[in-house]
Amino acid sequence: MAKMKKRSDGLYYQDFIYNGKRYYVYGHTKAELEEKARLKKNQLVEGKTRHDNPSLDEFHEMWTESRRGTVKEATLRCQHFQYESCSNVVIQSLNKRLGDIKLKEISPEDIRTVQRALIEDNGNSEQTVNDKIAVLNHVFNDALKERWIDYNPCIAVKNLQRSVPPARDTFHRALSREETERFFKEAENSAYYDIFRLAVNTGMRVGEIGALFESDISDGMIHVRRTLTKSEVGNMVIGDTTKTMKGTRDIPLNDAIIGILEHQRQINRMLYGNKVISFNDTIFKAPEGGLIVVAPTNREIKRICKRAHIEPFTMHAFRATFATRCIESGVEPKTLQELLGHTSIKMSLDLYAHVMDSTKKNAMRQLKII
Repeated sequence: MAKMKKRSDGLYYQDFIYNGKRYYVYGHTKAELEEKARLKKNQLVEGKTRHDNPSLDEFHEMWTESRRGTVKEATLRCQHFQYESCSNVVIQSLNKRLGDIKLKEISPEDIRTVQRALIEDNGNSEQTVNDKIAVLNHVFNDALKERWIDYNPCIAVKNLQRSVPPARDTFHRALSREETERFFKEAENSAYYDIFRLAVNTGMRVGEIGALFESDISDGMIHVRRTLTKSEVGNMVIGDTTKTMKGTRDIPLNDAIIGILEHQRQINRMLYGNKVISFNDTIFKAPEGGLIVVAPTNREIKRICKRAHIEPFTMHAFRATFATRCIESGVEPKTLQELLGHTSIKMSLDLYAHVMDSTKKNAMRQLKII
């Protein structure tokens, strides 16, 4: 067995090879790690995690291990919680948790039972349930590809229809010009003021703003190269990459953006003195000096909205507002895709089609042919 190591987030880990496959074990202390390693080895020796007909939980554990190192830790963590919500649902006809049922024995009706339980008993929205079932579908799809099963039971299960407006029309909506003006008038004394202003003027995600280094501002551009992310144990860390490959992009500076950056530098000098801040130090920080976390920024937005008498929204609304103003100003969809860091132009068109329809109507009203 390999020597135990300690990660930057304080978690101990080690790996070992069994039957030609590498396994990883994690623990908060050396003693916990040693115990988990012993149990894992025993499980493998006894054939409990790999046999002809594993339970859903047993296969999910193998599935997660096989993806470790190729999928971001934040993704693994999010999918783990979504999977748990589904696997803990009890299938009454069998008097078993879904996760305890053999992989090959799970039926479409079992998946529908999970759907109903999540929406009726747990108070999830339809979209949240669809997202959780999508994780199950991913697990079963990979099981099908690896020939553990002959049929994916999720295929026969339809997504639930929304009973509430999509987020893009509510808390992720684009702000009107009047809402934007009222919000920023009330936000002037907020510790997040420049973060909010940069978000609405660039369309950057909050994680990208929080991971912005002084060295990322050069040649008249903001070079978006990384984002804040969560480790598998939930700690906020600066990632090595952006959310997606297309998220790595360059955003040209304009007078408004230059003014925001300089204002934040002045605040940093007041808070941290006249010492030179490292080029690899973040420009935008949480009020207490650490990394920005989304939840506190959204709580601050909610407080400001209450004072400004605006329907609450989230940080993502600034990104939607930036995109909307771009479309209204005639920015080409391909350019908008590059500025937002969307993987495809279809994503930009799908998200903001309702805005483009309005823009087309205005264009037709102003159009004169003869």
